[in-house]
Amino acid sequence: MRGNAIAKANKGKRAKRMNPVVKGLLIVALVYVAGNMIVTCVKLQVQIREKKVELEDVNNKISSQTVLNEELNNILNAEIDSEYVESVARDLGYGTVGERVYENITD
Repeated sequence: MRGNAIAKANKGKRAKRMNPVVKGLLIVALVYVAGNMIVTCVKLQVQIREKKVELEDVNNKISSQTVLNEELNNILNAEIDSEYVESVARDLGYGTVGERVYENITD
């Protein structure tokens, strides 16, 4: 009698075991989600690397343009002969208002 009472008491305390099919599906789902997370992280790292390269290129262009702007401002702010300013502007590809610029393409 006493053994039956102990068995009945332990029966209520036992945890229910998960169905093996459900357990397998949960493992497959967990592996799928983890795999997707890893793939997404790798893709994001590649995009970050590409954007860093793009940002570096843009910053280099900004630096180059800033130097050119400073040179042009120095020329405009300095009291330099207007012929010199005109020659520098022509070297940079600028012309006067209404002027047509022809380039020799036979060279």
